[in-house]
Amino acid sequence: MSVDKNTHAAKGPLYKELLYTQEQVETRIAEMAKEIVLSSDRTRTLFVSLLNGSQPFTSKLMHAIQAEDPYFHPNVQSMIVSRYGLNREPGMLRLVTDLPPDYRELMEFDIILLDDLIDEGDTLEFAKAHLQSYGAKRVDSVVLVKKIKDPIVQGGISMYGFEAPDVWLTGMGMDDDRIRREGNRWASWIAIANTD
Repeated sequence: MSVDKNTHAAKGPLYKELLYTQEQVETRIAEMAKEIVLSSDRTRTLFVSLLNGSQPFTSKLMHAIQAEDPYFHPNVQSMIVSRYGLNREPGMLRLVTDLPPDYRELMEFDIILLDDLIDEGDTLEFAKAHLQSYGAKRVDSVVLVKKIKDPIVQGGISMYGFEAPDVWLTGMGMDDDRIRREGNRWASWIAIANTD
């Protein structure tokens, strides 16, 4: 029995418009992995994943790096930075979960900060400043999706996977809680969310 990927019984569409398919996402992430392997030191590089949004991107990117170079064993740690309260109301950016204690002296590492999306750029700037406070000399930001904004966001990113319009996006880490909590976060595509 075949099931339409955009609908399931009477539950309605998962998204408004598909921007990038799973195949396109995986192809681009493989290209990004190749660039990272060529430009990074295997032993000095520490990946810092901004949860929860960057989990799917981080996972696919680490698999792609290992596939590109089996001797590049990615070291990944996580932080949570958020501006949302318990009921998803926006507020000031704050550190929710820090790096583990044994990763709070970062002088010996080159940091690659990973996120699913750059929108305003302030989350990445906040996280970068925090990592620099631990002694990191180099922090490169790598994001899966860069929104097309006017004026252009100056977020200091080193690499991005895709550009997308300045609308609510879903899939590949970007959730849609109107579908359900964590809705579409682990989908392997990127789409424009339903806003109707």
